[in-house]
Amino acid sequence: MNFSSKKLTINALSAVLQVVFTACLYFFLYKYLLEELGVEQLGIWSLILSFSSIANLANLGLTSGLVKFVAEYLLEQDKTKLGKLIFTSIVSMSILFGCISLIILFFAEFLLKYAIDLKFLRIALQILPFSLASLCINAIGGVFTSVLEGYQKNYIRNFIYIISGIIMFGGTIILTPEYHLKGVAISQLLQSIFIFLTALVFTVKINPNNQLKYWKWSLQSFKELFSYGYKFQLVSISQLLYEPATKFLLTKYGGLGLLGHYEMATKAVNQFRALLTNANQVVIPIIAEKTKSGEASFLQSFYVKMNHILILISLPLSTILIILAPYISLIWIGDFNDDFIFSIFVLTVMTFINIMCGPAYFSSLGEGRLNILVMVHVGMAIVNLGLGIVLGELIGGYGIILAWGIALSLGSLILIINYNRSIDIKFADIFKRSEISLFIVSLIIVVLNIISYQLLSSENIILRIGIVLLSLLLFLPIIIKNDNVKQLKSTIKKY
Repeated sequence: MNFSSKKLTINALSAVLQVVFTACLYFFLYKYLLEELGVEQLGIWSLILSFSSIANLANLGLTSGLVKFVAEYLLEQDKTKLGKLIFTSIVSMSILFGCISLIILFFAEFLLKYAIDLKFLRIALQILPFSLASLCINAIGGVFTSVLEGYQKNYIRNFIYIISGIIMFGGTIILTPEYHLKGVAISQLLQSIFIFLTALVFTVKINPNNQLKYWKWSLQSFKELFSYGYKFQLVSISQLLYEPATKFLLTKYGGLGLLGHYEMATKAVNQFRALLTNANQVVIPIIAEKTKSGEASFLQSFYVKMNHILILISLPLSTILIILAPYISLIWIGDFNDDFIFSIFVLTVMTFINIMCGPAYFSSLGEGRLNILVMVHVGMAIVNLGLGIVLGELIGGYGIILAWGIALSLGSLILIINYNRSIDIKFADIFKRSEISLFIVSLIIVVLNIISYQLLSSENIILRIGIVLLSLLLFLPIIIKNDNVKQLKSTIKKY
C-alpha cells in the first residue's frame, strides 16, 4: 500500500463531512432532549455515559494497535495474518468487555448513590444496561472500523457513522415520548448494532484475505497486540480518572443542572475538536508505513506541514466558537446561560491546545512511541482528580471545569515538547511570522468581543452580532497571505 495524497484528501474531507453532519445532528438532538426531558435528565444521561465508559478498561489498547498492524501487514507477503488479527481482536474484546460490563452492573447501584440524588437513581440504573450493551457492541464494531482505517478507507467508516447518527436521531424522536430517557438508550443501542453490522460487511468485502474462512485465533497476533496495547491500557485507566471523574465531581459540586449544560458545551466543543483530529487521524497508517521504511526526512517535513495547516484552520475556528458562545446558548438553550458560556470558553481554549498536539499524538501512535503517551495521560489524570477536588471545594462546579482544562492543556504541551525533541523540530520551525500574527489577531478579536458583550445590553443583540462579524474580518489579510493558502490557490488555477 503506497502513500496517496488523493486518498489522504478523500479521507480527511469525509472526516470533516462526518463531523459537521454529526454536529448538526447533536444540535437538534440535544435541543429536543432539553425541551422533552429537562436539563437534569440530560445530566443523568451524561453521567451514565461516562460511568459506562469505565468498561473501556477492557480494551487493553487492542483497537489502538489494529490500525498500525493492519497497515504494516499489508506490506508483508503473508496475507493470512490479517484474518488471524481480526478474529483474535474480536474474541479478546468480546470476553474482556463482557466480564467488565457484568462487574459494573453488579457495583453500579453502590457507586451511583454517591453521585446523584436517590430520586434519580432508578432512572440511572434503568438505562445503564442499554448503555453498557451499546458500549460492548461498539467495542467489537471498533475492530472492523479500525481495520478500515488500516486500509486507509476512513471514508467508508465516516459514512457509516453518518448513517448511524440518523438512526440514533430518528429512534430518539420516535421512542422518547413514550419511553423517555430509556428511549434514548434504546436508540443508542440500535445505532451501535448498525455500525457493527455494516463495518463487518465492508471489512469482509474489502479484501479476500479478510473473509470469515480465514478467521482463526492466533496467540502470536494477541501477543503483538498486547505488547503494543498494554501501555495503552494505562491510558485507559487514566481516562477513568479523567472524564468520568470530572462528571462525578461536577455532579457533586455543581449539581445535575450544571452537568447538563456542561454536557451540551462538551458536545459542541468535541464536534469542533473532532473536525480537526479526525482529519489528522487518517495519517496513522501512513506514518506507520514511513516509519517501517525508515523515511525520517519525510516524517519531519510532514509533521511541520501538518502543524502549519492545523494552526491556520483551528485558531480562527476556535476564536469563532468562543465569541459565538453566548449566541449558541441563546439559540440552543433559549437564553444566555452562564454555565454553558463559561464551559464553552474554558473548553475551547484548552481544547485548542489539545488539538495542536494532534500531529504529535497521532505521529507517536504511528511510530509506536507509547511511553510518552502513557506518562502524559497518567499525569493528566492525577492533576485532574487532585486539582478538581481542591478547586471544587474552593469555587464549586466551575472549579471542576477549570481543573479539567488545566490538566488537558498541560498534558498536551508536554507531549508537543517531547515529540518535537524526538524528531529534532524546533518551535521556530512551526511558529513562523504568519502563525504568530494569527495568534495576536485572535487575541484582539476575543478581547474586543468580551468587552462588547459586557458593555452592551442583551437588547443590543444586533449591534453585538455586527461587532462579531466585523471583528472576524481582521483574519482575512493574514489568511490570504498565508503560504498554504497561496499554494491551494495556485493548485486550483492549474485545474
